Amino acid sequence: MRHPIRPGLALALALPAALAAAQTSTPAPAAGDRGVAIADAPVPRPAGTPCVANLYADVAFDDHGESTSREAKPRDWTYTPPAQCAGPWAKVVLEADFSVDAGRQYDRTASLWLGGVNLYYGTTQEPSAKVAPHWHVERDVTDYASLFRAAGHGQVILNNWVGGKRDSVIHGSARLVFYPATSDNHLEPPADLALGLVGDSGGHPVDVQDDKQTLSRIFTLPRNVERVALDLIAQSQAVDEQWYMCIDDTDVEPTREFSLGPPNAGDPLEQCGGGNYREVAVSIDGQPAGRAPVYPWTYTGGVDPNLWRPTPDIQTLNFTPYRMDLTPFAALLDDGKPHTVAVRVLGAHDFFSLAANLLAWRDHGREVLTGKLTQNTLATQQDSLQARVQRHFEHGAGGTLHGEVDTLQDSNYVIAGELQTSRGKVATRVEHRSSFANRQRFDHPTQDTYDQRIVMRAQVLDIVASTTGSGTVQRQHRLEYPLLIDIHKQVHASGDFIADITVQQGYLGKRQRTEGDRVAFWSTLDNHLLSHSNTDFNAGGTAITGSHGQHGQQSYHFSDSLGSCYARRVETRDQAVVAVVSGQGCPNQANRLDGHSHP
Repeated sequence: MRHPIRPGLALALALPAALAAAQTSTPAPAAGDRGVAIADAPVPRPAGTPCVANLYADVAFDDHGESTSREAKPRDWTYTPPAQCAGPWAKVVLEADFSVDAGRQYDRTASLWLGGVNLYYGTTQEPSAKVAPHWHVERDVTDYASLFRAAGHGQVILNNWVGGKRDSVIHGSARLVFYPATSDNHLEPPADLALGLVGDSGGHPVDVQDDKQTLSRIFTLPRNVERVALDLIAQSQAVDEQWYMCIDDTDVEPTREFSLGPPNAGDPLEQCGGGNYREVAVSIDGQPAGRAPVYPWTYTGGVDPNLWRPTPDIQTLNFTPYRMDLTPFAALLDDGKPHTVAVRVLGAHDFFSLAANLLAWRDHGREVLTGKLTQNTLATQQDSLQARVQRHFEHGAGGTLHGEVDTLQDSNYVIAGELQTSRGKVATRVEHRSSFANRQRFDHPTQDTYDQRIVMRAQVLDIVASTTGSGTVQRQHRLEYPLLIDIHKQVHASGDFIADITVQQGYLGKRQRTEGDRVAFWSTLDNHLLSHSNTDFNAGGTAITGSHGQHGQQSYHFSDSLGSCYARRVETRDQAVVAVVSGQGCPNQANRLDGHSHP
């Protein structure tokens, strides 16, 4: 990803309104679809006619070389602000379209950058011999509006390599869609600064091989920053790709035969050590500043690719960043001196790719703000935040086995600070509560039968309270990441085996803003997916030789106090959509999204 950058691909341009409208529509999945079919809501759009800035168009990612190489060659482009939409903007939406030729190709990681700031991160759908998938992704990037006011250098990195049996080329296009602000728009101001931690004008993911390596950057910020946040993405790769299947080193040997792949090979559901606790840790000048959960994404080549056709796992094609509030540290960052912001992944074990953006809002009524960090309990309890592993194994006659391995971790901390602003004293208190549990069960009741069940759940509650002379505004964000993997492995006399695999995944989010005793806003999101397949493996688990009995369902439901309600369920069988139900449970059984909503 640090190879010389190719010449520019396309200049940004403002498109006519008719073309803009045509490009911002997202067709709903339909029965019979075999490419990509997801239930997720699109980014809500405000009223008004947008204009569009093309970033790049129909770029082919077709480099020839070793298919497992990690050195993707960036495609660069030049961004120019749309002359017809100078801003301010009610909303800015990044849209990208991808396709992959029918044939064979790995799932690939894709990321899009402007001025060193990450705008998109995700992976690609794997094709099949007769199906050439195409898909559309969107991300609300309104908070990055300051980045779009000036021309800049951008690049897209898509780690696709063509050669041998994997010859499918991936194509992509991307654009920014701008919705001008009107008197009807009630806008929260976007960040005044958007800065990538990668620290160069191009931008690229940064790989960390263990929990000591970091993505970091030294910043010297303006002296009137009153609010700070960090958008984080931590993507698991290689042996860590399915980190939630890994197990403590002590327990590798007694559970080795339950694996579906060779040890430490990065194959489907491999047997890997290093434990299964992963969490992002953020620091400022070495001082602990926050913790964030790692979402257990499964890519479209994971476990059995047939599980994810045509509906991939949750967020697989479009990762959702985790936003961490760092406002209590604003006084420290306002001193005019350089400060280091660093990100690492606790438990990382070959390896994670990281992207992070720092967002800063300034006080436009005062040039210099003063204050202090008043509390940081996270800095004093590092030893008590280690994961705990509990195990119990029972060995029976004839080599039978029952085992239980639980990995548990809880954390609660408070970080607080205060600032003297143009509006008077502002006190900010960030409270973080989280729990992590990975419970693995192993049963080997007969010579040729192995049953493994993993139930994992990460729960987070962030409460940010801002107190001024006029009262307190409190924002709560509750997240829950449930995951269940159930595997029944039947071994044949030849050593080949069949695995009955069920995966259930979830992403649940609730937001609430209170002003004093009044609830001013709320939203809730429930995104669930189930996929099942009977999969044939060769002896040793080095290859999948067949898959049958595939069926699955994704169910997505979002609502908020603005009157938005969006519900969709997509059901699949034998790698095709068999049913789509939209609007169920919403008023008049119809989907409606307010332009100010954030599903």
